[in-house]
Amino acid sequence: MMYSKIVSTAIKISHLTQLNTYVIDKNGHFVYHDEKASIPAYMPGAKQKDVLELSRKMKETNQVYTYINPWGLSYLGYSFLEEGNFYAIIIGPYFEVIPDVYGLVLQYNLTIQESADLRSILEKVNVVTTEQISSYEAVLQQFEAMKEAETNPLVIYSKEKKGRNKNRDAKVDDEADLVTRRYRIEKDFMHAVKKGNKEKALKLISSDNTLFSFSERFPNQPLRRVKNLNIVLNTLLRSAARNSHVPAILIHRISERFSFDIENGENIAALRSIQDDMIREYCDLVKSNSLQHYSQMIQQVLEHVMSYYDQEIDKAELAALSHTHPGNLSRRFKKETGMTITEYQQDLRINQAKHLLKTENLPVDEVAWIVGYKDPSYFGRVFKNGTGYSPSGYRERGF
Repeated sequence: MMYSKIVSTAIKISHLTQLNTYVIDKNGHFVYHDEKASIPAYMPGAKQKDVLELSRKMKETNQVYTYINPWGLSYLGYSFLEEGNFYAIIIGPYFEVIPDVYGLVLQYNLTIQESADLRSILEKVNVVTTEQISSYEAVLQQFEAMKEAETNPLVIYSKEKKGRNKNRDAKVDDEADLVTRRYRIEKDFMHAVKKGNKEKALKLISSDNTLFSFSERFPNQPLRRVKNLNIVLNTLLRSAARNSHVPAILIHRISERFSFDIENGENIAALRSIQDDMIREYCDLVKSNSLQHYSQMIQQVLEHVMSYYDQEIDKAELAALSHTHPGNLSRRFKKETGMTITEYQQDLRINQAKHLLKTENLPVDEVAWIVGYKDPSYFGRVFKNGTGYSPSGYRERGF
């Protein structure tokens, strides 16, 4: 019964704060934990080390504690007694300021893959305001009151007139016709996405198409309903793109980004906008990156180069992967793509750099590092040869 009350209250706090939530006893054992964002092994605080460190330092009861680790990850804790036993509830991590990713990459000498993972993880950790922190502290201070409170809401039913059941068979026929129409449109929609035709795809299924609103589902939870629809749409789009032989790594990146946006959508208007954005971006992805007109050997090489574009290319390794000789691979690649493998990789790097310069407020040195150039000066020369502008000049012109 004691654990039941503690855990149920911790669950409430987890829902209220949307942060990782832990309850730890005096021996450092986890009574409850709910992790929405996990810390990778190469970061300080991995495997709940920060959480355990904070719990060891919480000596006074009925006291709120703040803990900040070397990377700026912050936690809040509250200590209390239950039947004479000491417990700590801890929430976090969160950031009080936007982290300097590039500074962390340089300071801890992270690999390119680790830096990409770090950026993805840090995007999932909330940056909170002083007012939010104050609210979290107030919630923690109410832990014991929440634990003892019993909720028994009084349910009030509205008076509704019972409608008569009219022509049940006709209703069944209408539902069957609706399902048939939906599947037919879905089939045409998947074909349009597979061809990269976003105009047709949006015409078939878009945010204002009531045929696919499924308003009968979760009638009392419209936000959850639209989120679920977007999750299903993301899966359909991912499947259509893969059927068009778009490299898996590119599909994974766009799918993960939209999955995160969907779960963090706070209103129906934003989620409907995400729905249309997904259709447009997946169609553009198919149109720009479909490999279906290449031979199987070159498809395999292109997928590998796209996945590891920021790393050095070992042509002998690529040839072995394709079960051919390096010379033959180079000739086949040039014939089918019109570029050498090195030129293709450089094109990928420059395009990614252009995207980062347009969409991210990152130093040019960091952009160079992300796309695979350790020497920023060399990156600047390559970029100018490919675009006619220096990286800074390209950003200033707002292309």
